Amino acid sequence: MKRTPLVLSAVLAIAGCASTPQPVYRTSPYAAPRVPSGPNLFSQAPSAPLHSELFACNGGGGSNVGPVGERGEATLYTPYIHTAAGALLRNPTESACLSSGFGWRTLANGGGREHTGLDLANPNGGFVYAAADGWVSYAEWRGGYGLAVEIDHGHGVRTFYAHLNEIDPNLSSGAFVRGGAAIARMGATGNATGVHLHYEVSIDGLKVDPLNYGAAPPLF
Repeated sequence: MKRTPLVLSAVLAIAGCASTPQPVYRTSPYAAPRVPSGPNLFSQAPSAPLHSELFACNGGGGSNVGPVGERGEATLYTPYIHTAAGALLRNPTESACLSSGFGWRTLANGGGREHTGLDLANPNGGFVYAAADGWVSYAEWRGGYGLAVEIDHGHGVRTFYAHLNEIDPNLSSGAFVRGGAAIARMGATGNATGVHLHYEVSIDGLKVDPLNYGAAPPLF
C-alpha cells in the first residue's frame, strides 16, 4: 500500500462533514433498515433498491440541496447518473434523505469550504451499495473521511463513499464489485456529526455534482 504524503494526510484529517447541521428526518420513508443476522452480513444483504425519488431532510433546510418540491422532494433528482462508464446509482443507499449538497458551504464563523459530494443521511444507518460495476481502489480509513471506499468504474469514472460504520471485509484494493452489491454500512466515522453517507463522483479527476450531473444519456 502506498504511503499517503504528509500534505495529503493533513487535508484528509480536516476533510469530512462535521459542519453538516444535524438534520431532522422524516419518519415514514426512513424506517430502520433490515439487518441480516449471522457472520455473512454482506452476503445476505438485499441488493440495492432503485429510488425513484430523493427527499430533502427537514423539508430542504440543509445546504446546497437545490430546488425542493411541495412534498420535500429534490426536483433535480433522477435515479441514474449517466457517464462514459455507464449508469451509476445516484442514491447508493438502502434508505436516506438529502442533508447537504455539492458546492460552497458557508460556516458559522463566517468562513466556508467546498463540499465535494452529497450527504445522504439516515439515523438508523443501513447498507451502502456499489453505484455500478467496478474495481476497488481502496477500502480503509481515510483521515477525516473515516472509513471509506473508492471504486474505479473505468473510463475515468470513480465513486467515493465515506464516514462508513463497517466495510465488507472481503473488499480489498483491486477487488471487482458488482453494481448494486452491498459494500458497507452507513456510519459517522471520521469528521462527521451524524450518521450519513458522503458520496462523491469524479470524472477524469474532476469532482462533479452527483445530484445533477449526467441527468440524461450523454451524446457520444
